[in-house]
Amino acid sequence: MAIRSNHYEAAFEGYIRSIPVPCVAVDEAKRALFGETGVKNPDFLLYPRNGPNLVVEVKGKKGKDARGRRPWENWVTTDDLDGLARWQEMFGPGFRAVLAFAYAEPLAEFGLPRGDGAFLFRGLSYRFWAVGLDDYVAHLRSRGPAWKAVAMARAEFRRRVRPLREWLPMTAETPKRPRPIKERER
Repeated sequence: MAIRSNHYEAAFEGYIRSIPVPCVAVDEAKRALFGETGVKNPDFLLYPRNGPNLVVEVKGKKGKDARGRRPWENWVTTDDLDGLARWQEMFGPGFRAVLAFAYAEPLAEFGLPRGDGAFLFRGLSYRFWAVGLDDYVAHLRSRGPAWKAVAMARAEFRRRVRPLREWLPMTAETPKRPRPIKERER
């Protein structure tokens, strides 16, 4: 199961369940074994109806910096990337690995009207964006070997990241269930 104490992952799960998209929250307490080595588990597996299944690593970031600007912070660890790549390879062609960034910020004193793209959860406003693992890896740069962290240049990230909802093609509109025969015959 996902780490419910991590508010970013809890908000992500709440958002996915609200859409709704079938998902599995993966148990992160233990590492899976591949041969003799362990591999970091992803956070979620998503099963959109009309697109590839997604292997998702959720990374939580603050939505705005101290000056009120969106810095598009997007650093991850090399362990995150290695785990996603290995799971994508293991699951095969029906799955695509993505990094989902959950940007959180306090609710505005005078909130925006509904429909601004925010998901309200536990007193914060979240926006979810995702980038494919392949795009991320193709444009990464080191943040320092001691940290084992990498990031995409912000300009490259802005060009390639898309709202999470675009990765979930089943969410446009849920088909209505047909009425029971008795009601149609009246």
